[in-house]
Amino acid sequence: MKILSQLDDNCRYWLDKTLTWSDERWNADFSLVQMQFDNKSATDKPPIVCSVRNSVWYATGLLMRQAKGDIDRACSIIEAMLLYQYNTPETVYHGTFKRFPEEPTPVGTPVVWRDYDPNWREFICTVFIILLKEYDTLIPDALQQKMQQSILLASQGSFERKVTAEYTNISLMSAFLLDYAGREFDNPEWVDYALSQAEEIYRLFNRYQTFNEYNSPTYYGIDFYALALWREYGSTEAYQAMGAEMEAELWRDTAQFYHADMRNICGPFDRSYGMDMTDYIAAVALWIATALPPEFAPLPDVEQAFDHAGDYFFMPMVAIVGTMPPDDVLPHLQKFQEERFLERTIEPQRTATAWLSENLMLGAEADYLNETRTDQFHPATIHWQAPDGTVAWIRSCGDDLIQATAEARKLQLSSKEGVTYVFEIRVPNPHADMIQSHQWLLPNLTVQLQRPDTPFTVEQNGKKLRVRFTSDEAIQLLCD
Repeated sequence: MKILSQLDDNCRYWLDKTLTWSDERWNADFSLVQMQFDNKSATDKPPIVCSVRNSVWYATGLLMRQAKGDIDRACSIIEAMLLYQYNTPETVYHGTFKRFPEEPTPVGTPVVWRDYDPNWREFICTVFIILLKEYDTLIPDALQQKMQQSILLASQGSFERKVTAEYTNISLMSAFLLDYAGREFDNPEWVDYALSQAEEIYRLFNRYQTFNEYNSPTYYGIDFYALALWREYGSTEAYQAMGAEMEAELWRDTAQFYHADMRNICGPFDRSYGMDMTDYIAAVALWIATALPPEFAPLPDVEQAFDHAGDYFFMPMVAIVGTMPPDDVLPHLQKFQEERFLERTIEPQRTATAWLSENLMLGAEADYLNETRTDQFHPATIHWQAPDGTVAWIRSCGDDLIQATAEARKLQLSSKEGVTYVFEIRVPNPHADMIQSHQWLLPNLTVQLQRPDTPFTVEQNGKKLRVRFTSDEAIQLLCD
């Protein structure tokens, strides 16, 4: 049984702080945690919404803390969550959960992500497995049986879905879930499928020591969790060894892209919900935080409103499986070590490059493989130290297919055809006059643009500037 008092000082500090924060978001009417008005970028306050998935993370923390009333509250959370799981065989959403109690049940031909989230199966039921292993003496037998039934339903849906190995964070959890369920419910087909999926993930990783879902400040945090599940609770020595090996190598690669003095990961970002980890919660930052004294944690001020706050509930999962960066990684998490150029092959026809120095870092991705991109993909990024001590940044965020490469103080962007380039810029006290056709005069950074003399526009939205222009030629951003 893993409890708060047994944790090391750093991990105990953050778990205690997170649980205090989570306690304030408890909704007794639903026996779930709720998301309050924590998005400081929102212009209109959204309604308070109870989160089914985030509540299981809180329940884990309660079982670790074991203060007065914590165990009863944790059990009431699990009971409440089970009300929102779909038991609808022959549907694509069978075994997953509603995201919030008021979410309508899908009808007709449901659209994934809009009408349901299939990933809640893995996110929730992998936690159930941990809780059954660690806290079976605290959870009533009747509730344990319901949790096992929930794992069965989720596994049925997960097996039918057969998520691809390339969808890294979910495939890692899916393999663990199906291996456990296959053994628990005597289903050899699930056990065999889970092993083949695990071996394919491992094979893909070992091509270039990278995951296909590359350099994501949010989903690397989930990868660390899933790999720790393999390492800590894997059913065989093979799972445990694969998990520990990939976990260690993921730490090593993450550390190379991490700038300890800026407390941020250098781009490019395959999937990112923000650019500054001291301004929003990135799940990987929770792992880094527990490896450092609190004053060096790459997290926002949690006493104030911050973006992507739902992932802060995830801290108990970091605490329960444990943070295990290799010894050679720790210096990079503690202090920026040296100027460096990085080049990584992600998969054939996809390459990431980055350059990090004391006060500036550039990231770029050249992806000749995928024809579509999401709004989470940022193939060109710049971070630097602003005069006020904050981190300023630039990211490309257009819809067009752009290939980017980085070298010392320079980004080069190109496309197969004419495109519209869109750059979002975050600096202290921004104003449109900072942006000229071929020069951006930003605090502590001047960017010289080598591009055609085409018209450009500048929009200001709060603390951000948005620059837009078209080009049918390659362009360069030179940073000084």
